[in-house]
Amino acid sequence: MIEKYVVDSSQVEAMTFEWGALQWLVNQQSAEDAEMTIGVCTIAPGERNSEHFHPNCEEVLFVLEGECDHTLGDEIVHLTPGMMIRCPADMRHYAVNNGDEPMKALVIFSVPDRETMNVE
Repeated sequence: MIEKYVVDSSQVEAMTFEWGALQWLVNQQSAEDAEMTIGVCTIAPGERNSEHFHPNCEEVLFVLEGECDHTLGDEIVHLTPGMMIRCPADMRHYAVNNGDEPMKALVIFSVPDRETMNVE
């Protein structure tokens, strides 16, 4: 029974994009009783994800490796390992990896069925 609550990230396929990858560890699709969405976001050096917002939830991004410049609304903050940013619902944001190595971050959303609206 406990096995349904354990996730081995090496067994979870990542969605790849031109800018990097998203690996969803838990969400409504993987566990119908989940109450949040958790994943790992990787942005390649010199790349950025598209500007977007989440109308139904807030997002927390915690940098594990590398660094990025994260735009939240009209402000930019430089994030390094151990730093976290909270993106309120409906606030536009995106991250740029200006470093020499991939930026890897844990991303957590307050709902299991996060919605994403791309601005670009």
